[in-house]
Amino acid sequence: MPVSANMTPSEIQRMVDVNQMKHIHFGHVEILSSTGLLISLVEFRSFTTMSEVEVNQWDELSQFLFCERKFTDPVATNGALLEGFMFTIGWRKCSTKNEKFGLYGSLGKIENTKNEWWNQGENLSLVGCILGQSLRYVGDKLFQKIQTCYKSLGVPSFDQVNYEANISANQSAFKFASALTFTLNGFKNSPHLDKDASLYALGWWFQADKRTG
Repeated sequence: MPVSANMTPSEIQRMVDVNQMKHIHFGHVEILSSTGLLISLVEFRSFTTMSEVEVNQWDELSQFLFCERKFTDPVATNGALLEGFMFTIGWRKCSTKNEKFGLYGSLGKIENTKNEWWNQGENLSLVGCILGQSLRYVGDKLFQKIQTCYKSLGVPSFDQVNYEANISANQSAFKFASALTFTLNGFKNSPHLDKDASLYALGWWFQADKRTG
């Protein structure tokens, strides 16, 4: 929850009160503030309603993220973590002097599996398309707003591993973010406020076999 939400202590307490929680598991859900501001938009989709092509795409996405663990380490700075693991792929501001940005990853892991890492990178474009299409499905106007800002800044997309070689491809119809985080093993945080939370956050949740992806 971003600090800008200006939640009162009683509102924060309600977030952790089990008796105040509602189990919603189907349909289209919009959560509004007391002033009518849209806080959250949730769309439930059953795999049984998807085409075979869509189901296969989500299966490929799940296996891709499962394999990505080989090349990156879990986020170690999440103080609110209760259970599970969080990983990040894509681009970030660089902490090295005179360098502006770089890719998330574990140099030690990538150094030992360079060919496999490059082969994995070739599948990133499909991942970007799957997620971009999903965002457009839920909120096309929001997607267009995000992408307009994204393209005007000329920043690299999370689904490209070579910035210079792929900058012209940055105008793809489904590119909308520079970094992607994914979680495994029943990931959960304690209720908390983030000082650096983004204005918009997009998430997908689906079941996967933690042994195979």
